[in-house]
Amino acid sequence: MMESSIWRAEQIPEEAVAAVRAQLPHVVDNIVAAIRADSPVYGEVLAGPEGMAIRVGIEQAHRAFLVALEQGRRPAGDTDELWRALGEAEFQSGRSLDDLRAAFRIGTRAAWRGAADLALNAGVSAPVAIATAEAIFVYADELAADVVEGYLRMQSDEAGELERRRRRVAALLLDPEGHDPQALQRAAELARWPVPRTLAVVALDADAPPPAARRHDLQALAGADAEGAWLIVPDPDGPGRPGALDRALPTGPGEDPGDGRPAALGPTVAPADAERSLHWARTALRLLGDGVIEPGGLVRCVEHLPALVVNQDSALAGVLAVAVLAPLDELPAGERARLCLTLRAWLDHQRHTPQIAAQLHVHPQTVRYRMAKLSELLGDTLDTPDGRFALALALRTAGGADAGRP
Repeated sequence: MMESSIWRAEQIPEEAVAAVRAQLPHVVDNIVAAIRADSPVYGEVLAGPEGMAIRVGIEQAHRAFLVALEQGRRPAGDTDELWRALGEAEFQSGRSLDDLRAAFRIGTRAAWRGAADLALNAGVSAPVAIATAEAIFVYADELAADVVEGYLRMQSDEAGELERRRRRVAALLLDPEGHDPQALQRAAELARWPVPRTLAVVALDADAPPPAARRHDLQALAGADAEGAWLIVPDPDGPGRPGALDRALPTGPGEDPGDGRPAALGPTVAPADAERSLHWARTALRLLGDGVIEPGGLVRCVEHLPALVVNQDSALAGVLAVAVLAPLDELPAGERARLCLTLRAWLDHQRHTPQIAAQLHVHPQTVRYRMAKLSELLGDTLDTPDGRFALALALRTAGGADAGRP
């Protein structure tokens, strides 16, 4: 609300108001010319059809201002709403708020210069000119607030609508019943989210995506369902995308793993297979919790495909681990764990004792002793390709990982 002293009718004589009103078209022309000369963006706007609405707004604001001076009260609210509508139109046009504010400042200065010249020619006193200037700048500040309010109001409304439309795109992509390509394409166009050639889904051990996950350079669709939060990332293997993912997620390299929840990136797939990418990412999160996958930054499924294949059916994987590792069940827990760790290293390093010893930080003779014990317990299983393959699979299941813990 403007200060009432500015609008006391006796401060601004009638002749000053009449002088401005008589030359109003000229004043408006000068304001438009000043904006066109000093604003690269609005110079083009005012030269085209859109410029007419802005010119009408300027003229109506001046008329409301003059009436307010005559009546000794602040201008009516009709003009305020007009300028809010202009602010909304400027957002919809795609022009920036900074450019809008800059053009408004240019127009305010031009309005004051025009009023000062007319007051001087009309012979009004310096105190009257000062009072007029104060009223102009106060009124301009209110109009600026109105136009910015309209701009931000439309921006907020559109952001909310855009978010709703993007949730619709995500729902179509992650529909377990499959998706309709035509419906997806229409929804994506409305959401201004081009359907990518490939995508991947990140599963998060959280109820909602972290704020950083909505980074603009990712263009990810973020959301959550009953099983937790997720991100749909377009073109995950494109230039710079892996690094952007690591920076956006709380478990990325260079950060303390305790700063955020675990996250897993599903395999890169076609859009039609988005739900599968999420399923595999969530399987990887489960295996991370079970100890099958070692912690350390964002878990990328493509780097753990054998573990994912073995553990797709956790019950069956458990049966495998129990059956293959049964000869070790009678051992004390500590010894069983040491033998399982040794066996996995032996399989991973193709029976190369020095490498196994280096990995386990033990003497090579210790490795030979443990392998002799394993040979005694497992018998021919160590000697056949199928037997070694079964052991390798068993040690990569949740049950096998538990067996390898001291």
